[in-house]
Amino acid sequence: MIKKILSYIIENKHYYILSIIYRLFIIEKLPNGKNKIIHSRASSRITILALDSDRYRGDLEALATNSSFRVLFIRQKWQGAIVNLLRKNLEIGVKEYINTHSDDVVAYDNILSSQKFMREFLEILFSMIKVNCVTNVNYRYIEDAYWTLASEQIEIPYIMLYRECLLQKESRFYHDVVQRFKSTKFHGSHIIVHNNTCKETFIESLFCKEDDISVIGALRMDKYLKDINSDSYCINNGKKRFTMFYFPYDMSLFGKSGTAPSDYKYKYAFSVWPDRKFFFKEVHSAIVELSIEYPDIDFVIKPKNIMMKGKAWKFYESVLNEIDFDINKSNNYSVCPNANVHNLIKSSNVICALQSTTVIESAISGKPIILPVFESYRATENFQDFGWKKHMELFDIANNKQHFKDLIIDLMDISCVSDSVLNKRKKVFKSFFNDLDGVSLDGYVNTITSIVESKNNSIVI
Repeated sequence: MIKKILSYIIENKHYYILSIIYRLFIIEKLPNGKNKIIHSRASSRITILALDSDRYRGDLEALATNSSFRVLFIRQKWQGAIVNLLRKNLEIGVKEYINTHSDDVVAYDNILSSQKFMREFLEILFSMIKVNCVTNVNYRYIEDAYWTLASEQIEIPYIMLYRECLLQKESRFYHDVVQRFKSTKFHGSHIIVHNNTCKETFIESLFCKEDDISVIGALRMDKYLKDINSDSYCINNGKKRFTMFYFPYDMSLFGKSGTAPSDYKYKYAFSVWPDRKFFFKEVHSAIVELSIEYPDIDFVIKPKNIMMKGKAWKFYESVLNEIDFDINKSNNYSVCPNANVHNLIKSSNVICALQSTTVIESAISGKPIILPVFESYRATENFQDFGWKKHMELFDIANNKQHFKDLIIDLMDISCVSDSVLNKRKKVFKSFFNDLDGVSLDGYVNTITSIVESKNNSIVI
C-alpha cells in the first residue's frame, strides 16, 4: 500500500505531500540515546540528517550529546523506497549516477530526471525540518547517492563520516580499497576518517582533495576510552565470562572464489583455504565443549546482525547440530547480536576475535585476547593477509583446538597483561583510532561546524 501511494505521489510530483510523509520517517536522536518522533526546536543548533542510520553504531548518540547539534536520522529502507521508484528497475550504480553520463539513453534520461526530482523534493523537506548538513558512512550505497548529490546541489553540505579503519599499508586490503576508490570521485563537501592510513587511500586514489579530508578518530570510542581510563574501571565483574567476536568461515581472509585479474598482485587471495570449514568447526566445537565442562563460566558469541543471514550462519548452526548442542537448553552459552561491544569487553575475562577492530578495542582494556590463528592456517599463503601478524606478541595465539581450550581456561584468572604489553597495544590502537583520551567528539564538532558555516558563507544572497 505504501509503495502504491508513494508511486502515485512521485509520478505526479507532489513534492510537498511527499515531504510531509517523509517527515514522519525522520527521527531525532536525543542526548540520552533515545529516539523521538516529534523533533525539538532547531534554535541556533546545527541540524544533522544522518542517512542510512543503522550503520553508525554509536556515532549518532555521541554527536547528539553535544549541545551545538540536533541529530536527525532516517533508515536506508525509506531512502530506498523513493530511489527504487525513481530508478524504474534500471540498473544504475553509484558511479553512473554521480557522473551523470551513460551510453544507455534511457538510463541517462532517468538519471537526469531523478536528480531534478530529488532536488525539488529535498528543498522542501529540508526547509521543513531545517537541515544544515547530511551525513553517511560510505559512498558505495546507491540509496545514499540520490540524497547526497541532491543535497550538495541545493547547497546543503554532504559530509561522509567514514567508518572503515582496519587498513595497513602494503597489504592486499589497502591495495583493493585504493583501486575501488579510483572508480569514482567524491561529490561531497568533506570526509572525516579515523586514521592517516585511511586518509592516504582516499588521496592516493584521487577520490578527493587533501583539503577535503580530516583525520579525527572514532566517535564511538570516546566513552569507552574514558571508561577504561577511569579510576573506577574494574577488570573483573561477577561471573567469569568468555566472549568471542564471531567471524564467518567464508570471510575473504581465507581466500575468495573467482579468477584473479592477469595483472593482480595478490593472486593467492583467489585460492580458498580448503580446511577453513574444518578450522571453523574446531573453534566452535571447542567453545561448546568448554561451556558444558565449565557451567560456572558464561560463553558469549557476538556476531553482527548481518552475519546471521545466508549460508555462513547456516553452517554455524549445522556445526552445533552435528555435535548435538541445543543453545536453548544451555544456561551459560548465548548468541548476542545486539549486545553492546564495549560492555561485553568490559564484562569479559577472556576475549577471542580474529580480523576485526574488536581485537585492538579489546586489547587496550588490558585483558587477555586469544587469536585463533591455528598452525594449519598460519602455514597458508592466505595468512599474509592477517591484519595482526606483525603484532602477534601482544596476544595469546592458539595453535590448535586443544591449545585453544587450554588458553581459555588458563587465562580466566589473569586480570591484566603486563604494562609493557599494554603500552604496545595502546600504540597500535592509536594508529587505528588516532586518540587514546576519548576526545574525538571535539574534532567532529569543530569540523562539521566549520563545513556548515563555510557553505553558508559561500551562498550569495
